[in-house]
Order: sequence, then C-alpha cells, then structure tokens
Amino acid sequence: MFKSVLLCFFILVLNEASVDKTVQVFVGDSTVFPCRSPRQPTIFTAYWRYEDSKNVYDIQDGVGSTKEQDPAYKSRTESFPTEYSKGNFSLKLRKLQKIDAGSYCCYLPEFSSHQICTVLQVKDGPRGIQVKPGSNRGVESKAERIVSLLIPFFAGTILLWL
Repeated sequence: MFKSVLLCFFILVLNEASVDKTVQVFVGDSTVFPCRSPRQPTIFTAYWRYEDSKNVYDIQDGVGSTKEQDPAYKSRTESFPTEYSKGNFSLKLRKLQKIDAGSYCCYLPEFSSHQICTVLQVKDGPRGIQVKPGSNRGVESKAERIVSLLIPFFAGTILLWL
C-alpha cells in the first residue's frame, strides 16, 4: 500500500511541477518564451506578464492583443496563432535590451493553477565576435536538469520496492 501511494505521489509531482527556465541572451537578440497548456485547451486564452505587473501580451479567445500592452513591448512581441489549438501559447520577444531581464510568466486561466515562467538574462555581446542577428542561444534550466537526473534514481528505487 505504501509503495502505491509513494508511486502515485511521485507521478503527480512530476506531472504538475512547473519548472522555471532560465534563458541567457545578448542585447539585440530575440527569444521565444515557452507556454504549453497541460491538457488540450477548450478556451484559447493566455496572459503574458513581466514580473507579475507589466502587460507583455494577451491572447483572448484565440486572438492576440496588444491593446493594454506596456509601451516597452510595442512592436517587439509575436505569438503563433496556428499553435493555439494545440495548447501552445509561446511568445517571441525581439530586440532584447538589458532592461528586459527578469521573469516572464504565462497564465492560463482555463487551468487556474497553471503558470509557466521563464527567467530572462540579457548580457552585452562578447567583443570582436560576430553574432548572427536574432539568434536564440543557451536555453538552460538548472532545475529541469536536476529533475531529469533524479527521475532514473527514483524510478529505480520504486521498482526495487515493487
């Protein structure tokens, strides 16, 4: 009985855990912030916010909106409308500046407790190196890497108990 409860708990934690990702880019680059719904959505609505306060972008009923967008993001955001029906509400942000560094969160009202956050780090480009404009380098998630290393350990432990 204990083994079954532990196995169920482990599966639930892995399925519901929202791991913040860290993206490192250089000034002038673009990046795509990922946002996928945990299940097939019936309402195509998502709200993108910077540091839980600035309105970066809204998707309401399947339509992208910049009506209440903070002026700092004007003409720099892009979403992918053909992906909404697949639960993909990712957002592209262009012409990144150091002031853009911080946490970007995607809120999905249909899944009230579900939000996906990405921490953006923006650095000056290295001197003397030509960088392809708009490149997106270094999507890195330390927490995600740790979880992926622990999964085989926990799976092996659970299998030994069974």
